Amino acid sequence: MSNGSGQVPVIAIARDSWIFFLQNWRMFLPAAGVTSVIAALGPMFVMLSSGPATVAAEGQMSIGPADFIAAIPGTIAGLLFAAVVLRKVVRDEFIGPTGLAFGADELRLLGIMAGLACIVIPFGTLAVVVVQVAVFARLAANPEALDALMKNPEAFGEAMETTLGPAGMLAFTLFLCVMLGAFLYGLTRLAMINAATIGERRMVMFQTWSWSRGNILRIFAALMLTGIPAYLVSSLFLEIALAVLRAVVTPGNALIAGFAYSVAVTFVGAIASIPSTALGAILYKGLRPADFVAK
Repeated sequence: MSNGSGQVPVIAIARDSWIFFLQNWRMFLPAAGVTSVIAALGPMFVMLSSGPATVAAEGQMSIGPADFIAAIPGTIAGLLFAAVVLRKVVRDEFIGPTGLAFGADELRLLGIMAGLACIVIPFGTLAVVVVQVAVFARLAANPEALDALMKNPEAFGEAMETTLGPAGMLAFTLFLCVMLGAFLYGLTRLAMINAATIGERRMVMFQTWSWSRGNILRIFAALMLTGIPAYLVSSLFLEIALAVLRAVVTPGNALIAGFAYSVAVTFVGAIASIPSTALGAILYKGLRPADFVAK
């Protein structure tokens, strides 16, 4: 994968990721179909708990306390699908007929996700606390701003600017930029973690961190070249699906329409994730040191 200078060839690896997608996407359709139905069980639980949803009419579901439980099927479905793709691109294995399994590979990926969550959640909690203290506490002290927010959520930005002032808005914006930068930096440096876990047949947490040294910006650029086009195309398909549901939905079948839209979102998202998942595997195979031993 080296271009002769020890640098990752951005265009070449992004191209290889898309070539893998074009050659194999039909193979993953059954797995995407099954996992999308599994993932849709979570939103269905929310809809049944909170009453008929207006997904087809609004394009989104209401958010309630059941959302945490609702995310569990989607998380499991995502891991199952990622394992299918990674087994194919890393080990050239496909378990018929759908590629799906729930064995050692999936459990290792689940362990990796849990380990990362233990790191990410505290930082996410810190961000929430900062926002609550720096923003909402001041908004609560400004009845007019809070009233504007309640009547029109789109006025949130204006209410914040009025309450925090120019200096406060600048500080808040810088804080969000730092948090976003930290997230993208970690995402880039850990782009190979799942592929390495599948390839080494054991959990590989931070041993891949150093493999990206000297290539962080190049890996980030490759991630953008695979992720952004996939996002744009998948968004187009989802808009079409939403338009169709809006045309056929009636008050009597709103629940079914909501479930169908949830399935469509997960299905399209799964297919769209294939190039980025393949990219992580290509990076793993190209940057893995010859003397590497998983610990």
